[in-house]
Amino acid sequence: MSLSARGVLLVLAVTLPSAASADAVMVTRAMTASTIMEAFVKEDAILVELELGEQELARFPSLIEAVTGAKGFPVPIPPASKLSFVADGVRLRGTIESAERRKKVERDEVSGEPLPTSAAQEVLFVVLRYPLRNPPRTLVLSPPSKDGYATADIGFVVYHRGVAVNDFRYLAASEQLELDWEDPFYSQFERRTLKRQFSSPMNIFLYVEPFEVRKEFVVRPLDLARFTDLDIEPHQPIPAERRAALLAQIAEFLSKRAPVTIDGERPEPILDRIHFLKRGLRMTRVVTPDEPVDGTNAIVGAIFVYPVDGLPKDVRLDWDLFDERIQRVPGSATDEAGPMPSFLVPDDSQLHWVNYLKGSALPGELEVQPPKSHVSIPVGFGVGLILAFGLWIAAWRRRSWALGHAAAALAVAAWFVPTPSVDVPVPSRVRMPSGEEAAPTIHALLYNVYRSLDFRDEEIVFDRLAQSLSGEVLERVYLEMRKGLRLENQGGARVRVREVALLEVVPTQAQEAGTLRYRTKWSATGSVGHWGHTHMRTNRYDAEITLARIEDQWKIADIEILEEQRVLAAQAPELRRSRSDSDFFGDEKGRSELPSALQLQAYPQLVAKR
Repeated sequence: MSLSARGVLLVLAVTLPSAASADAVMVTRAMTASTIMEAFVKEDAILVELELGEQELARFPSLIEAVTGAKGFPVPIPPASKLSFVADGVRLRGTIESAERRKKVERDEVSGEPLPTSAAQEVLFVVLRYPLRNPPRTLVLSPPSKDGYATADIGFVVYHRGVAVNDFRYLAASEQLELDWEDPFYSQFERRTLKRQFSSPMNIFLYVEPFEVRKEFVVRPLDLARFTDLDIEPHQPIPAERRAALLAQIAEFLSKRAPVTIDGERPEPILDRIHFLKRGLRMTRVVTPDEPVDGTNAIVGAIFVYPVDGLPKDVRLDWDLFDERIQRVPGSATDEAGPMPSFLVPDDSQLHWVNYLKGSALPGELEVQPPKSHVSIPVGFGVGLILAFGLWIAAWRRRSWALGHAAAALAVAAWFVPTPSVDVPVPSRVRMPSGEEAAPTIHALLYNVYRSLDFRDEEIVFDRLAQSLSGEVLERVYLEMRKGLRLENQGGARVRVREVALLEVVPTQAQEAGTLRYRTKWSATGSVGHWGHTHMRTNRYDAEITLARIEDQWKIADIEILEEQRVLAAQAPELRRSRSDSDFFGDEKGRSELPSALQLQAYPQLVAKR
């Protein structure tokens, strides 16, 4: 599916955290409703768990009367109960299994997942059970209503044989649910707005970055089993000891599907990693070995890499996994400008990316200027001092006290009369550069170090790092940064740093002659795209950095990290704007928290190196 329509929307290559985001999610606040209902549909019964807030008790009069009048449980649900379930046209009769007072479960406003809290209000927790003679094909849920509209504030979710049919939504009217007993993953409400966020059993994502193209599958093994022989059964656990073999079989199958063509060539894919995944509305993460995996709910993510030289011009992916169930596959092609989502169907099954990026998206580097110390001298004082010195010489030759006094008066007047100043450079061995004066050098070195890690070839990475780091710290910094930029809960995905913002630079006592040492605080922000999401990561650092002139180049001779802190984008005001490499500071509102004199220094131009 062509992406040509996006040409006019692209900006300079590097976009940062405020522009990057994960999948769009809908906030309905249904999980904060006064009444929460979770319904569990099984072959022999429907279990309903209700949390009834104090203000909602009057909406369920017959149910509350039965609970308060019960001497023990279970007791029949009154026929006059206004909350009803109709299976294949027959209203179900059930029992109240239990009722108790307890704290309301606080839930995330997007995902509905329980949150730890001690300030929740008290609710009446009621469990209902509706026996089933036969598994129904349709189920109609109806809230207490008047003239067709709900009179109760109910947030609800339905699970069919353990599979969530919908995300948390409001039960505002009668809703019909079509139940697929062969595969409950395909059970769905008649009203499409109740469709859950991740309802597709197969997804494909294409990422185009400097030096690599990635093809990422997020698929359900139970659906893959229709295309290849997989030892997986619905509703059966997949033991931890069998998972590695199953993943290897899936990887082998997927390596031959959805072929990718890059600039007219069809290279062989290289398996980067494959995992069982747990998908949520906010994040997709790798399943840990001790977590249970069920055959029906199992999701697998597989990433294949195609190394390329620089950035390709044209990338095409041809989807070739369609059957009677799989007729519409969500996909997206993502580059530095962001994702372009689309849907692949049998008549239009190609995901097509064209390079419309403006400027170079390849890792660049900033020119490193030597740290220069400056002495500010008022123009008037300099001129006055020269004239006073001339008068003093004349007074000495003529033995004139009047001219001597005039020279002294002129020097004093030149000192006190305000005039514009000029900065005169002074060697760093004479006067140590201040934090503001050394900041451009430190910023350029840190930025170049981070961007060196964008390359895939380790020899190139070390060559680029050697331009900014001395040999004594090069390997240590490389290993520490590679570790710090990996998301372990995402299977080792690597963050690509796009912005480095200095927060504070303060001179400290150098430990060796000929070196400069600064207490430096900075933020490094980047993003990683995988599993259909774009994750942002911002780390703040506090470190002692030593600069030294090595082989006619200023480099980082030593770095001691005192503190590293992971922060959210909202907590990093200096990183809230997206900026390109060639426009680091932007306007006044986008600048970092450094003193104004440092902010206004012109950073050296970006020197693009390929």
